[in-house]
Amino acid sequence: MKSIAVTLLLIGITLPALGQDQGEERKPIRIDRNHSTLGFRIPVVHGLSTVTGKFTDFSVDLFWDADDLENSSVNLEIQVESIATGIENRDNDIRRRILDAETYPTITFESSSIEGGPFSYDVTGTFMMHGVSKEITLNLDVMSFDDAEEDFAWTAYRVSYTIDRADYGVDWKHGIVDYFVGDDIVTDIVLLTR
Repeated sequence: MKSIAVTLLLIGITLPALGQDQGEERKPIRIDRNHSTLGFRIPVVHGLSTVTGKFTDFSVDLFWDADDLENSSVNLEIQVESIATGIENRDNDIRRRILDAETYPTITFESSSIEGGPFSYDVTGTFMMHGVSKEITLNLDVMSFDDAEEDFAWTAYRVSYTIDRADYGVDWKHGIVDYFVGDDIVTDIVLLTR
């Protein structure tokens, strides 16, 4: 009777611990949202000027294992309404007339494979904007800084990628000068983790 009680006690202690370890295995890396940026640049009048902006509302599930890339993945969801270029009237135009945030409220990326290393990786996945999905491959640079004295370790995941907005049905033209806004959107993404 005593041995049964001891066995049940051991099982009661061991099972929760096993469940916790398994849960922690797939816990996404915490993103420092205050110091991460989902930015972009769009040329104006054939590159004579540039409009810059960013999306302020986004969620990221980043699982990273440099020793086992098959165990790594990234899923990104951007809220189109959160676009910010510094001029509210322009932002409202982009939300309503260009990206149609009411119909297409999110921009997403879901990785399917990650290759390369140790500092530069090819991340292939499905990118969806304005209701159009395409498979793309992003070049991801990974840089780290360790501060042993303060016991801090930072890692930055950086992507720069050019999207032709016309490929995704975003074919809005300026009412007077049709070439005023360029087609190529250059993304500047930095995800900082600690």
